[in-house]
Amino acid sequence: MYFDFKLFSAFATKAYKSLDSPIYSLEEALSVFRYYFETYEHYGSSNPHPPIKVEQIARFIEAMPSVECEHNNHTRDIEPEDYETLIDQHFQTPYRNCDYNINHFFTGDIRMNRFYETLY
Repeated sequence: MYFDFKLFSAFATKAYKSLDSPIYSLEEALSVFRYYFETYEHYGSSNPHPPIKVEQIARFIEAMPSVECEHNNHTRDIEPEDYETLIDQHFQTPYRNCDYNINHFFTGDIRMNRFYETLY
C-alpha cells in the first residue's frame, strides 16, 4: 500500500479519542479505512490517497454507523462488515470529475445511494 496507513492510524486514533461515544470500535473504524484505501489504490488511482485531517477522520468515524437520506430523513444502520460491499460499489460507480477521494465517499448521499443499490 502506497498510502502510509501506519501514520493514518495514529491520526485516526487521535480522532477516535476526541469523540464522546463512537458507535464503532477503533478497530472496526480502522478496518473500514484500510479497505477504502486499499481499494482506492487498486481501482481509483495510481497515486496514494491525499492526506486527511484529524477533524475529517473524526467526522467520518461519527458518520460510519449509519446513512441518512437527505430527502426524507430516513436513517439506515450500517454494520462495519457492510462497508466492503459499499466501497466496492462506490468504485464501480462512474462519477463525473471524481477522484474517488474518501471525502467524496462521505459526502451527501453517496453512501446512502450505494446502500440502496447493494444492501437494501
